[in-house]
Amino acid sequence: MSPRKIPSFYTSSQMVQLALAPDPRSRTGLRDRAILSILCSTGLRASELCQLESRDLHSDRLFVRQGKFGHQRWVALSPAASRAVGRYLVTFPVPRGTAPVFRSLNGRQLSRRQLHKIVTRHARSVGLRGCVHTTRHSAATMWLNHGVSLFSVKALLGHVRLATTSIYCGTAIDGLVTEMGQKCGWQSPG
Repeated sequence: MSPRKIPSFYTSSQMVQLALAPDPRSRTGLRDRAILSILCSTGLRASELCQLESRDLHSDRLFVRQGKFGHQRWVALSPAASRAVGRYLVTFPVPRGTAPVFRSLNGRQLSRRQLHKIVTRHARSVGLRGCVHTTRHSAATMWLNHGVSLFSVKALLGHVRLATTSIYCGTAIDGLVTEMGQKCGWQSPG
């Protein structure tokens, strides 16, 4: 069995660039900014974001009702993502209950294909390559770099096995180097 490849990911500053790429003065820009803010903040899968219902949104968290293998979980929502979603919902209200939060221009629930187009278009507009899953890898990497435990990242991503989450240890080298330096009393070179 060959070793697993380390996933590609965006840096924290690239994730901010991506989330701010859509122009919030247009209907689709406001929607896209809310979508990208959620993806960068939560690491949701494409299908999980498309299936979000209005009843799943709360000010500082959201409920993933239809995760992979039917698993459900709560996910923390950053203040910036919460504000972006709030602005979108104030301008384009969604009926409470089971109404989809994100819709296409024709009013139907956003499809995974439409979501992928949105993410890749805005990524390209700021000089990045990647897709919805790159935002998932990026969120996990960011959390680990900021000291969130591997077990917490596993829960936030909705992984069943810790081995699945452990691939991100290879991407979160900044956090690992900092932690090793602090715990071992290492001095910075130079």
